[in-house]
Amino acid sequence: MSGGIKAGKRFEQKFRECMEPHAYVLRIPDSVRFVGGHMIGEETDADFLVVTGEDSYLVECKAANRPRLDYGNVKPHQEAALADFDAIGERCHGMLAVEFYDKETYRRAHRMFLLPIRKWLGFKADSGRKSMPVSAFEELGKELPYVGGGYVFDGRWFREAEAVARAEDRA
Repeated sequence: MSGGIKAGKRFEQKFRECMEPHAYVLRIPDSVRFVGGHMIGEETDADFLVVTGEDSYLVECKAANRPRLDYGNVKPHQEAALADFDAIGERCHGMLAVEFYDKETYRRAHRMFLLPIRKWLGFKADSGRKSMPVSAFEELGKELPYVGGGYVFDGRWFREAEAVARAEDRA
Protein backbone atom coordinates (compact mmCIF):
# COMPACT_ATOMS: atom_id res chain seq x y z
CA MET A 1 0.00 0.00 0.00
CA SER A 2 1.57 3.23 -1.09
CA GLY A 3 1.67 6.21 1.24
CA GLY A 4 -0.08 4.33 4.03
CA ILE A 5 -3.49 4.59 2.35
CA LYS A 6 -5.57 1.43 2.63
CA ALA A 7 -6.46 -0.26 -0.65
CA GLY A 8 -10.20 0.17 -0.10
CA LYS A 9 -9.97 3.92 0.54
CA ARG A 10 -7.62 4.35 -2.43
CA PHE A 11 -10.12 2.54 -4.66
CA GLU A 12 -13.02 4.63 -3.34
CA GLN A 13 -11.14 7.77 -4.40
CA LYS A 14 -10.47 6.35 -7.89
CA PHE A 15 -14.12 5.31 -8.19
CA ARG A 16 -15.26 8.81 -7.28
CA GLU A 17 -12.82 10.45 -9.71
CA CYS A 18 -14.02 8.39 -12.67
CA MET A 19 -17.72 8.92 -11.88
CA GLU A 20 -17.77 12.65 -11.05
CA PRO A 21 -17.62 13.95 -14.62
CA HIS A 22 -20.84 12.05 -15.35
CA ALA A 23 -22.88 12.28 -12.14
CA TYR A 24 -23.27 13.78 -8.70
CA VAL A 25 -21.33 11.53 -6.33
CA LEU A 26 -22.11 11.69 -2.61
CA ARG A 27 -19.76 9.87 -0.25
CA ILE A 28 -21.83 8.33 2.52
CA PRO A 29 -19.82 9.14 5.64
CA ASP A 30 -18.70 6.38 7.94
CA SER A 31 -20.61 6.76 11.17
CA VAL A 32 -18.86 6.82 14.52
CA ARG A 33 -20.07 7.03 18.07
CA PHE A 34 -18.30 7.37 21.38
CA VAL A 35 -18.51 4.57 23.91
CA GLY A 36 -16.57 4.93 27.14
CA GLY A 37 -14.33 7.60 25.63
CA HIS A 38 -13.48 5.47 22.57
CA MET A 39 -14.63 5.98 18.99
CA ILE A 40 -16.56 2.98 17.65
CA GLY A 41 -17.25 2.71 13.92
CA GLU A 42 -20.83 2.10 12.83
CA GLU A 43 -21.54 0.02 9.75
CA THR A 44 -22.91 1.97 6.79
CA ASP A 45 -25.17 0.57 4.07
CA ALA A 46 -22.89 1.61 1.19
CA ASP A 47 -20.04 3.92 0.22
CA PHE A 48 -21.66 6.20 -2.38
CA LEU A 49 -24.91 7.53 -3.71
CA VAL A 50 -24.40 8.33 -7.40
CA VAL A 51 -27.08 10.42 -9.11
CA THR A 52 -27.29 11.08 -12.84
CA GLY A 53 -29.92 13.15 -14.58
CA GLU A 54 -32.01 10.02 -14.94
CA ASP A 55 -31.00 7.34 -12.43
CA SER A 56 -29.66 6.82 -8.91
CA TYR A 57 -27.14 4.21 -7.76
CA LEU A 58 -26.30 3.02 -4.28
CA VAL A 59 -22.73 1.71 -4.57
CA GLU A 60 -20.55 -0.36 -2.27
CA CYS A 61 -16.85 -0.38 -3.23
CA LYS A 62 -14.62 -3.39 -2.56
CA ALA A 63 -10.92 -3.90 -3.28
CA ALA A 64 -9.49 -7.43 -3.60
CA ASN A 65 -5.86 -8.49 -3.92
CA ARG A 66 -6.76 -12.00 -5.12
CA PRO A 67 -8.56 -13.08 -8.32
CA ARG A 68 -11.86 -13.42 -6.44
CA LEU A 69 -14.09 -11.59 -4.00
CA ASP A 70 -15.10 -13.64 -0.99
CA TYR A 71 -18.81 -13.46 -0.18
CA GLY A 72 -17.93 -12.45 3.39
CA ASN A 73 -16.41 -9.20 2.09
CA VAL A 74 -19.88 -7.88 1.32
CA LYS A 75 -21.75 -7.82 4.61
CA PRO A 76 -25.38 -9.03 4.82
CA HIS A 77 -26.62 -5.56 5.76
CA GLN A 78 -24.86 -4.12 2.67
CA GLU A 79 -26.41 -6.74 0.39
CA ALA A 80 -29.83 -6.01 1.92
CA ALA A 81 -29.45 -2.25 1.55
CA LEU A 82 -28.32 -2.53 -2.08
CA ALA A 83 -31.15 -4.97 -2.90
CA ASP A 84 -33.73 -2.76 -1.14
CA PHE A 85 -32.51 0.30 -3.06
CA ASP A 86 -32.61 -1.69 -6.31
CA ALA A 87 -36.20 -2.72 -5.60
CA ILE A 88 -37.45 0.87 -5.28
CA GLY A 89 -38.00 1.12 -9.02
CA GLU A 90 -36.60 1.11 -12.54
CA ARG A 91 -34.47 4.19 -11.88
CA CYS A 92 -32.79 2.94 -8.67
CA HIS A 93 -29.86 0.54 -8.87
CA GLY A 94 -27.92 -1.27 -6.15
CA MET A 95 -24.36 -1.85 -7.35
CA LEU A 96 -21.02 -3.28 -6.33
CA ALA A 97 -17.86 -1.62 -7.65
CA VAL A 98 -14.97 -4.06 -7.30
CA GLU A 99 -11.29 -3.49 -7.92
CA PHE A 100 -8.86 -6.37 -8.35
CA TYR A 101 -5.30 -5.17 -7.73
CA ASP A 102 -1.81 -6.64 -7.40
CA LYS A 103 -0.84 -6.76 -3.71
CA GLU A 104 2.89 -6.73 -4.59
CA THR A 105 2.74 -3.34 -6.26
CA TYR A 106 -0.20 -1.04 -6.67
CA ARG A 107 1.54 0.59 -9.65
CA ARG A 108 0.55 -2.28 -11.97
CA ALA A 109 -2.66 -2.06 -13.97
CA HIS A 110 -5.83 -2.94 -12.08
CA ARG A 111 -9.25 -4.18 -13.06
CA MET A 112 -12.51 -2.59 -11.98
CA PHE A 113 -15.97 -4.03 -12.47
CA LEU A 114 -19.44 -2.62 -11.86
CA LEU A 115 -21.86 -5.36 -10.93
CA PRO A 116 -25.60 -5.09 -10.25
CA ILE A 117 -26.45 -6.49 -6.81
CA ARG A 118 -28.97 -8.87 -8.46
CA LYS A 119 -26.11 -10.50 -10.36
CA TRP A 120 -24.01 -10.84 -7.18
CA LEU A 121 -26.85 -12.35 -5.18
CA GLY A 122 -27.85 -14.69 -8.00
CA PHE A 123 -24.32 -15.98 -8.49
CA LYS A 124 -23.87 -16.38 -4.74
CA ALA A 125 -27.11 -18.39 -4.45
CA ASP A 126 -26.48 -20.63 -7.46
CA SER A 127 -22.71 -21.17 -7.62
CA GLY A 128 -22.02 -23.40 -4.60
CA ARG A 129 -18.80 -21.43 -4.12
CA LYS A 130 -17.45 -19.30 -1.25
CA SER A 131 -16.39 -16.47 -3.54
CA MET A 132 -17.01 -14.88 -6.92
CA PRO A 133 -14.04 -15.26 -9.31
CA VAL A 134 -12.84 -12.61 -11.74
CA SER A 135 -14.22 -14.74 -14.59
CA ALA A 136 -17.75 -14.29 -13.20
CA PHE A 137 -17.23 -10.52 -12.98
CA GLU A 138 -16.08 -10.61 -16.63
CA GLU A 139 -19.27 -12.41 -17.62
CA LEU A 140 -21.82 -10.63 -15.42
CA GLY A 141 -20.35 -7.18 -14.84
CA LYS A 142 -19.04 -4.22 -16.77
CA GLU A 143 -15.28 -3.63 -16.77
CA LEU A 144 -13.93 -0.10 -16.82
CA PRO A 145 -10.54 0.34 -18.48
CA TYR A 146 -7.56 1.43 -16.38
CA VAL A 147 -5.56 4.11 -18.19
CA GLY A 148 -2.82 6.40 -16.89
CA GLY A 149 -3.34 5.61 -13.22
CA GLY A 150 -7.13 5.86 -13.21
CA TYR A 151 -10.32 4.27 -14.46
CA VAL A 152 -12.11 5.56 -17.54
CA PHE A 153 -15.88 5.73 -17.45
CA ASP A 154 -17.82 7.09 -20.42
CA GLY A 155 -21.08 7.77 -18.59
CA ARG A 156 -23.18 5.66 -20.93
CA TRP A 157 -23.02 2.40 -19.00
CA PHE A 158 -25.54 3.40 -16.36
CA ARG A 159 -28.31 3.80 -18.89
CA GLU A 160 -27.47 1.01 -21.35
CA ALA A 161 -26.18 -1.93 -19.30
CA GLU A 162 -28.82 -1.67 -16.59
CA ALA A 163 -31.60 -1.67 -19.18
CA VAL A 164 -30.12 -4.81 -20.72
CA ALA A 165 -29.69 -6.45 -17.29
CA ARG A 166 -33.28 -5.71 -16.28
CA ALA A 167 -34.59 -7.02 -19.64
CA GLU A 168 -32.57 -10.23 -19.14
CA ASP A 169 -33.97 -10.62 -15.62
CA ARG A 170 -37.54 -10.30 -16.95
CA ALA A 171 -36.94 -12.93 -19.68
